[in-house]
Amino acid sequence: MPKAAPDPETSDVLQDLPQDPPQDLGGSKAASQSIFSDRNFLLFLVGQCISTQGLWIQKIAMSWLAWSLTGSAFWTGLIAALNFAPAFFLGPIFGVMADRVDLRRTAMILNLGQAGISFFLMGLSHAGMMTLPWMVILAASMGILGSAMTPVRLSLVPVIVRREFMSRAVAYAAMNFNISRLVGPAIGGVVIATWGTGVAFMLNAISYLPMVFVLSVVTIHLERAPDAKSRRIWAALVDGARYAISHPMIRSVLALSCFVSLVGTGMIELMPVFAEAVYERGVTGLGMMASAGGIGAVASTFMLSRVKSNAADFQRITIVGAFAAAMGMFGLGFSPWYELAVGLVALTGFGLTAVGVGSQTALQLTVDNKLRGRVMSFWSATSFGGMALGGTMLGAISEAGNIQYTARGSGALILCAASVGLWRLYRIGALGRRSSDISDAVR
Repeated sequence: MPKAAPDPETSDVLQDLPQDPPQDLGGSKAASQSIFSDRNFLLFLVGQCISTQGLWIQKIAMSWLAWSLTGSAFWTGLIAALNFAPAFFLGPIFGVMADRVDLRRTAMILNLGQAGISFFLMGLSHAGMMTLPWMVILAASMGILGSAMTPVRLSLVPVIVRREFMSRAVAYAAMNFNISRLVGPAIGGVVIATWGTGVAFMLNAISYLPMVFVLSVVTIHLERAPDAKSRRIWAALVDGARYAISHPMIRSVLALSCFVSLVGTGMIELMPVFAEAVYERGVTGLGMMASAGGIGAVASTFMLSRVKSNAADFQRITIVGAFAAAMGMFGLGFSPWYELAVGLVALTGFGLTAVGVGSQTALQLTVDNKLRGRVMSFWSATSFGGMALGGTMLGAISEAGNIQYTARGSGALILCAASVGLWRLYRIGALGRRSSDISDAVR
């Protein structure tokens, strides 16, 4: 079987990528080094590991509390969406700021702000004063800080690790996030069942503090940091948007990640409804389903960590992930048994992570460093914003009907999007081979 031709749209861009300054080690020796020999990355990974454990504990606590207070799929989806909706509206603005600010100081301030909100949630929960309006306000506040943190965090990776470690750094950071997704909900379910949601919020608040310490000591390579201070905010935003829209590969990856987040990840936000209304398993069942999604995600990120730093390969992985997510979601819409549903959630988690991490890595390897914060903010806006809008929309649809019918529709739509993406990749490959044949004939 002939080897597929490389994507001509990405190969030219990769040649134009800014390179890191020469390293002390030779190129081949540096390439053979383990990324875990990099002290900067290890510190960053450990800090992120602790904070993301707390994030998933709080996430399951917020979802369960919303469902307990309202018994409504719509409000459960909306509360979950508010954690991500600000990324859709404010993410690009925060992306411009990420290209202009001191990344270390900004990340520390944002982490402390999130810790403060979590402590406030803890106080309200312990005092028995938690109401739906408070949940809406605080979920939105966490969403705003989180949407500001995302482009900053994504911009930190290239200034911490060398380019040849980039794909592994993104994959291992995602693996860490998804291991937390595996462990965090399980811990959260036990904590909520034993001590209540207040303790869950307290654990999340404390988890931000180690990351603040890590940010204070990690080495930031300022020579790799983007600098957009010479442009006004609106002009810089327009520059980033024009670059993303005019670049075929970036445009395609953003469109697919947005659509899958809208109709796929948005459905995952409604797991409390599946656990309680469909399978009657309560918060423990919710923790098991969330952990199953984490197992699939960890398997996906482990696979991604073995892929070489090639943007075209990661673009293809997003297509494979979309097919896997479509099968898992469609099957979930028909599953009569909880145990089967847990397995299908794992398959869905595998696929959604392949789309999310694959698209993020493809962009990180392609984007011009001067526009990194802005373009990655578009990714976070389409991914997290799509998740937020999708969770609200699918929650409203499920409120009016059966949530399993909604899952079937989501799976079918993702399957269509994956098919379009596969057709486009085949078309690009065919065009690349035809151009090569013509060149050979001319010679």
